[in-house]
Amino acid sequence: MKSWIFFGVCAGTMMLGMATLSAEDAQVGQEHYALRVHPETGDLVSFTAFGRELIHDCGKPRALFGIRLRDDNGVATDLSALEASAVTLKRESSADEDRIIIGYEKLRNLPVSATVTIRCPKSGTMTYWHIATRNETGQRLEHIDFPTVVVPDRLVGQGGDARLFWPAMEGVVVEDISLRESWWWKWRPIEHPSMGWIGLYPSSCPMQFMAYYGPDAGLYLATHDAEGHPKGIEYHYHPDGGIFLDLRHLTNAVPDVAYSLPYEVVLGGFRGDWYDAAEIYRDWLEHSDMPAPPRFEDNPAVPAWYAESPVVIGYPVRGTKDLGDMTPNEYYPYTNALPHLFRLAEELDSPVMALLMHWEGSAPWAPPYVWPPYGDAEDFKRFIATLHEKGHLAGLYASGTGYTIRSNTDPSYDMSREFEEKRLVDIVVRDPEGKPAENGVCCGPQAQRIGYDMCPANEWVKDVVVREVAKILPSGVDYLQYFDQNLGGSCYRCYAKTHGHPPGPGLWQNQAMSDLYRRIQECLRRAGSRTVIGCEGAAGEPFRPYLLMNDNRNYLNLHAGTPVPAYAFVNHEYVVNFMGNQNATHVFVDIKRSPLNLHQRVAMSFVAGDLLTGILKGGGKLCWEWSGDWDAEGPDHDAVITLTRNLNAWRRFGGKSYLAWGRMLKPFPVEGTRDIPFITPRDQRISMPSLLTSRWLHGGRTAQFLVNYTDTPQEVRVVIPGEYREGLKLAREPRGTATPARAADDGRLPVTVPPLSAVMLEAPAR
Repeated sequence: MKSWIFFGVCAGTMMLGMATLSAEDAQVGQEHYALRVHPETGDLVSFTAFGRELIHDCGKPRALFGIRLRDDNGVATDLSALEASAVTLKRESSADEDRIIIGYEKLRNLPVSATVTIRCPKSGTMTYWHIATRNETGQRLEHIDFPTVVVPDRLVGQGGDARLFWPAMEGVVVEDISLRESWWWKWRPIEHPSMGWIGLYPSSCPMQFMAYYGPDAGLYLATHDAEGHPKGIEYHYHPDGGIFLDLRHLTNAVPDVAYSLPYEVVLGGFRGDWYDAAEIYRDWLEHSDMPAPPRFEDNPAVPAWYAESPVVIGYPVRGTKDLGDMTPNEYYPYTNALPHLFRLAEELDSPVMALLMHWEGSAPWAPPYVWPPYGDAEDFKRFIATLHEKGHLAGLYASGTGYTIRSNTDPSYDMSREFEEKRLVDIVVRDPEGKPAENGVCCGPQAQRIGYDMCPANEWVKDVVVREVAKILPSGVDYLQYFDQNLGGSCYRCYAKTHGHPPGPGLWQNQAMSDLYRRIQECLRRAGSRTVIGCEGAAGEPFRPYLLMNDNRNYLNLHAGTPVPAYAFVNHEYVVNFMGNQNATHVFVDIKRSPLNLHQRVAMSFVAGDLLTGILKGGGKLCWEWSGDWDAEGPDHDAVITLTRNLNAWRRFGGKSYLAWGRMLKPFPVEGTRDIPFITPRDQRISMPSLLTSRWLHGGRTAQFLVNYTDTPQEVRVVIPGEYREGLKLAREPRGTATPARAADDGRLPVTVPPLSAVMLEAPAR
C-alpha cells in the first residue's frame, strides 16, 4: 500500500500539516466491493467492485472535498481538504456496518473544519458518504464539492471498454470525453454566471445519479436527496488525470457556524449498464419522500386527450425563426393554418395539437407579458374553436419568468417606463456582488430581448405570472408551456439580500418555484380549466407534481454522446414528454451528412414513450428544426410522415397501454443492427443503431418495440430469456392480431421489421 508523507503542493493547494494514520482503518472490504481511502488525507484512492478497479490512481493525493465561502461583498474563498492543518481518521464497527470517520481541522489556518463519515453496510454493494462542516469565519457557506470521485479514462473512445452515463437532458451515454471538450459547449463549473444546458439539478439535469461501467462492473454515484436540493452533477477531466464525477452541493448560503449536508451521497458497485444504474435510482426514488404525482393512468389532472396520443405540430405565426424579420407569415391569421393542420391529421391518421410560437401580443419570446394574442383576437378564438370541433388541440409556447425591457425583434415593444416606475430592478436576479445579473436567458444585444431573469421569491413576480396564466385559460388552450426557458421548471440562482431568500443558491429556489406552481394549480381549479402546464426540458424531480407534459430536448445530448431515455425509464409512469421544437439541431448534427437524422429523432422519442412532434416550415411541410431556414431543402416529408404515422398508431392502438401508461424495463438484447451515426459539424460520429428498441411493463404483460426508421426492411435477432419464451407473441400491425412466436433453443428469435415502422413482442410478466 502506498503511504505518502508530504508538505508539497497538489492541484494548487498546500498541505499544512501531517498525520500518521492507520492504513488498516482506511479500508473496508465486503463481499462484492473493497474501498480504500488514503490514510493521511482521506482521499478515495480505490473502489473495487466485482474484481474491477473503478478509481483512477493519480499517484498523489487529491482533495476529498472543496468548500466555497463568500463574504458580504461577494468575494469568494475556495478551500480544500488538502489545506487541513491536521487530519484524523478512526474506524467504528457494528454488527450491521463499518464506518470511517475523517476529521479535517483548520483549512488554510482558518477556523473552518469538516467531518466526513463513510458508512459501509455489511450487506449490499453501496456505501454512504456524508460531510458536516464548522465555519467560524463569519462568511457564508455557498457550496461544497464532495466527494471527489475520479474514474479511469478508459472509455471506448480512447480504446478502453468503459462508458459513462450522465443524467443531463434526459440522459446520455458518453464514450469519448473529448467529444464535448472539443468545442465551445465544453464543461464549465456550476457557478455564476453559468446557466442553461449544463449539469445543473433540478434544471437541465433532472435526475441525481451518474454511472461509470464496463462489461464486468460499474460504479454508481448518486445523491439520494428526497428534498431535491439544487446541485451540480457534472463530469470532466481531472487535472491530475482520470474523469472527475463532480458533485457540487449548493447549500442555501447558510450563515450558520455548523452545517450538515441534509442527505448522503451514495457510491457503490453494480453490474450492467445505464439501465441497471437507473433501476437502482428508480427504486430509491419511488421509496423516498420525494413528492410525486399519481401515476399518469390514475392522475385526475391528466386530460382525456392524452390517451389519444395527438401529434404535436409546432410553427410560428410571425417570422420563421427566433430572430430577424417578424412579419406575419402564411399561418396568420391563425385560421390560415387550419387546412394544413387538417391535412396533416389525415396523413398522420391522428389528432394533432397545434403548438404556436411567436403568437404573443407583446413580442416574440418577451416574458412575462404574453396576452392577448398577436393581432386578430377573434380569429384566434375561431382557430381554437374549430380545432376543438374537429377533435384537435391547441397549445402555446411562452418564455417563463424573465422580464423583457425591450424586444430586439419587435421595436414597438418597450417596457422601459414600467421597469423604471415600478423599480422592477429590485426583483430581478442579482449576482454575487449584489448587482443586477445582466443579460439573463435569451437576453442581450444579439438575443431576442433586452432584460433580466426575475427572482420568483418576490411576490410581484408570482402575482404577475399567475395573472398572466389566468388571462390565457378562458381561451381554451389545452397546453401552455409557459415555463419555456425555465429549464426543468427551475429558476436561476440569485444572490440578492432583499428578496427574502438566502443570498446564494439553494433549496429556496425549489420552494419559490413550487409555491408559484401551487398558485397556478389553484388558478386552474378556480377556472375549472383542464389546461396542462409545462416547461422546457424534462421536469426536474421536485416539480413533477405540477408539470405533467414537457418539452424533451434529448437531441442536445449529441454534444456529449448518445442520447438514451433514462428520464423515461425512471419517470414515464408519472410525467410525459413530447418531442419538442428541436431548436438548433444543426448545431449538433451535420444535416446534409446525416440525412436520416430526423427519422432517428422521431424514433428516439417513440422508444422513450414521448408524444411525437413535427415542426413546420412554409406550405405545411416538415422542416428539420425550429428556427431553420424555410427556403432550404427539408427532410423527406412523406417518409417522416409515414414513420410518424406508423409509430403513433402503436401509441394509439396495439401498444397504447405500454407506451401511454407503462413502466420502462431494460430491453432484451437485439443482434444484427448496423451503425448509422449522427455526424456532427465537427466531423465527429455519434453511434446510433439502425433499429431502436424499448421494453415496457403494464397490466401483467411486457412488450418490446422494435423500430426500423430506415427505408428498407431489417432482419434482426432478439435474445429472449428462458422465462419469457412461453407465451411469447409477435404483433406486426398496431391494429392486427399478435401471433405466437417461438425462439430457437439458444433464445434467439428472428424478427423482420418493415421499413419506417415497428413491431411489438409481447409476453407475460415474470
